Amino acid sequence: MASASADKTLAELLHLDPAVLVGAAASGIIARTICHPLDTMRIRIQTAKGSTLPPLRELLPTPRIRLYAGLPVALAVGVPALTAYLSVFEGSKSLIMRKVNPDDSLIHQLPIFVTAAIMAQLSSAVIWTPLDVLKSRLQAGRDGTSALNLLVKIYKTEKLRGFYRGYLMSTALFGPQLSAYWTCYEILKKRLIPGYSTRTSNAPPASKLGLTETELMLRYMASSSIACATAVTLTNPLDAVTARLQTSGGRYGGVRNIVKYMWTHGGLSAFTRGIKVRIAYAIPSNTISMLVYEQVKRKWKRLDSE
Repeated sequence: MASASADKTLAELLHLDPAVLVGAAASGIIARTICHPLDTMRIRIQTAKGSTLPPLRELLPTPRIRLYAGLPVALAVGVPALTAYLSVFEGSKSLIMRKVNPDDSLIHQLPIFVTAAIMAQLSSAVIWTPLDVLKSRLQAGRDGTSALNLLVKIYKTEKLRGFYRGYLMSTALFGPQLSAYWTCYEILKKRLIPGYSTRTSNAPPASKLGLTETELMLRYMASSSIACATAVTLTNPLDAVTARLQTSGGRYGGVRNIVKYMWTHGGLSAFTRGIKVRIAYAIPSNTISMLVYEQVKRKWKRLDSE
C-alpha cells in the first residue's frame, strides 16, 4: 500500500502529462534553434579575456556558422532536460497546491512556486550541467568545433568531474533565477489572463475569456517577457561566474578564485558583463519557448477533451 502511494506521488511529481511533454519538447527545439547565436555571443562576451571588452567584430566567430557551435548538443540534451524540468515543475506545483491548499494571496503561494522551481532545477540540472559545459566550451571557441572530440578530451583530462563543473554554481544561479521567474510569471498570468488559476496549468479557451487567440498569446508573451527580464537582471553576476567556471577547464580553480580573478581584472564590470546580450537572448528565447509550450499544451488539452 505504501509502495503504491509512493509510486502515485512520484508520478504526480514527474507530471507525465502528454500535453506537457509534447509542449515542452516543441518549445525547446524551436526556441533553441532560433536563439542559439545570441547565446553564443553571451558566452563569448562573458568569457572574453582582459578588463576591456573587445569590439564586436572580434567577438564574432569566423566563419559565422560557428555562431551555431554547440547547437546539436543543446538540442540533444537540452530538449529532454527542459521536458524534465517543466514536468517536475508542473507536477510539484500541482501536488503541493493540493496538499497545502493555500488561499490566493501571494504570501501563501510564493513558497510553493519557489519550492517547485528548486525541485525542478535540482532534477533537471543532472542533465543540464554536462550540456552547459560542452555547449559553453564549444561556443567560447577555445576547444575546437567537434563536440565528440571535446567530450573525449574532458573525460580524459578531467573525468566525470569535468562534465559537472559548475553544477552547484548553476543550481545556486538558477534556483533564485527560476524562483523569481516563476513567481513573476504566475502572478502576471493571473493578473493579465481572465480565468487563469495558479492552482492549475491551463487557461480556459480564448473564446470563453472574451479574448481573441492573438490577444491571449500577447498576454502570455507579456507575462513571460517581464518575468524573464526581472529574473535575468537579478542573477547576472552569478551567471557571469558560472560561465567562467564552466569554460575554464579548471585553470582558475574553484569559485572563490574565479571571483577574485574577475574582480582583480575587471572590477564590478566583470560581473555585469554580458547582461545586455543575456537579456537579448533570454527574453526572445524564453518568450518563444513559453509561447509554444502554452499554445501546444492548450491545443492538446482541447483535442483530448473532444
